Amino acid sequence: MATEDRSFVNAGPREDRWFARSRHLWLVVLLTLPAMLPLFAPGYFLKAHDAPHSIFFLIEFDSAFRAGALWPVWAPDQAVGFGYPTFLLYAPLAYFIGEAFHLLGLGFAAAIKATWALGFLLGGVGFYRLARRWFSPAASLVASLAFTYAPYHLLQIYVRSALAEFMALAWLPWAVLALLALWEDPRPRRAALAGLALAALALLHTVSTLLFAPLVGGMLVALAAREVLVGRRGGQGVRWPAFGWTFAALVLAFLLASIFLVPMLLERGYVAQWQWVKETYDYRLHFVYPAQFLDPGWGYGYSVAGIDDGMSFQLGLLPLLLAALGGAAALRRGEVPAAPRWLALFLLLTTVLALFMMTPAAAGMWDVLPLVDLIQFPWRLLAVSAFALALLAPFGVASLAGGQDAGDEEGGRPWAWVIAIVIVLVSLPFVSPEIVPLRPQDELPVSIIEFELTYSDMRGMTRWAERPPLNEDSPLIGQYLAGQPLQRAAILSGDGEILAQEAGARSVVARVRAPGPVELLFYTYYFPGWRAAVDGRPVEIQPSGPNGLIMLRLPPGEHDVRLTFGATPPRTIGAILSGVGVLGVVALLVGDRRRRITRPGVNLR
Repeated sequence: MATEDRSFVNAGPREDRWFARSRHLWLVVLLTLPAMLPLFAPGYFLKAHDAPHSIFFLIEFDSAFRAGALWPVWAPDQAVGFGYPTFLLYAPLAYFIGEAFHLLGLGFAAAIKATWALGFLLGGVGFYRLARRWFSPAASLVASLAFTYAPYHLLQIYVRSALAEFMALAWLPWAVLALLALWEDPRPRRAALAGLALAALALLHTVSTLLFAPLVGGMLVALAAREVLVGRRGGQGVRWPAFGWTFAALVLAFLLASIFLVPMLLERGYVAQWQWVKETYDYRLHFVYPAQFLDPGWGYGYSVAGIDDGMSFQLGLLPLLLAALGGAAALRRGEVPAAPRWLALFLLLTTVLALFMMTPAAAGMWDVLPLVDLIQFPWRLLAVSAFALALLAPFGVASLAGGQDAGDEEGGRPWAWVIAIVIVLVSLPFVSPEIVPLRPQDELPVSIIEFELTYSDMRGMTRWAERPPLNEDSPLIGQYLAGQPLQRAAILSGDGEILAQEAGARSVVARVRAPGPVELLFYTYYFPGWRAAVDGRPVEIQPSGPNGLIMLRLPPGEHDVRLTFGATPPRTIGAILSGVGVLGVVALLVGDRRRRITRPGVNLR
């Protein structure tokens, strides 16, 4: 197995040795820059599918965060201003990253661009480091670029503008790398790092977690099976600590991610989920036909039923050829150059299964598997095939090099250099989104209203709503468009008046005067977590009308009414479990360091 330092120990002065070890990593960064060039241009690719979401989700996240929600759930301006529990269902870690850039002074669009750029670098460097576990620096450079310039990877950003999915795919190599490091050297520190890496993956994108779980689980099963077989054949026994610490990392990952996973699993029934899995989101309409995997065309349209899609589902000819060469070598020989045969065979099987599951032939399996309707688009499995094909590419480099061991420091050259440049050059036509100037309102909550006025089917509903909200249901629309302060409270019935009111991201306060009993309506969806107090005393709220808005009853007199959004038992339990997970990480890191300090002869560098 290749190690990063093995052939440069005596390379000369320390600075020279560092440069020799790092030059390919710098090449990864340098050759990734062409893929990022549109991010440095003025404006934004707002015509990409989810591009408005990528900005206004951060606007909503920032509103809630600045209002005191350290883990935001409620997006106050969606659903024509009624609000929506966006971050209950939509894993928010990518927007924590965007918020960090925004708090550093970047505008919302610039902060999202910075997040995209970070995703490019994370993915490229992470995949290089993953490949270096088995391959030479040059072959690992090819693997990294095959990943960065995979057609679906570029489609995620410049056609779909799916920020959270893009970030999850960028983080996948780091999660796999952490698991492999733990398996090979099972100890507390590595278990803590693997738990953190897997939790981050779960917190980046909910659907990607469903897609990547079989990949990560399959790799663990392959490692476990190999461990048992090799241990028995070699008479050395099974390394049970590898199993134990890996299980501990999985438990730790669940605990760390519980702040999102527990309320998502227990409260998602309060949202009208059928909106996002039926009609245009029905997976039955979005299978890929085999010819489309090889179609070199590119487009900026949408996925539709049949074969006339407006977007590309190609695998990329060069990664496919490299994978085919490496796969053929794995099937033909007892061992393949550079890495264990099991890895090549596992990646081949992963690719074949992913491609099959995207085709209409797999429709019967989609119909019976649980939760797959949440994936919406079978072609999302292109993320899995892109990962597998990129990691197969160095096997192809070794095959082109005449069987030369691509695990050697010089292995795979000069083929690797040529292939790396070709990958970048042939991919440049895919790095050309349509960039439009940003208007001031594109970075304000009114952009959400404008989007929903154009795409009325994108207005979310809760369980208490009888139908999607209509324009006439919400007087807030006119207030947003006119730039006026939002008036979220109104007298629904009875004789009374609202003397003053103020609306925030997580609260509404109103002073009401009424000579008789009145019903007070808030233009906010009824949802668990909302609670009201009248003159400081809690009162009952209930859903009202066809939209399921919040309503409460007031007695005669003048009253101060406060509506606030807070925690629920599932959210509290999730936060506590995540706190336990954080304590577990700290305990493992501190305990491991103390153990290493007390052991004689241990080098802590």
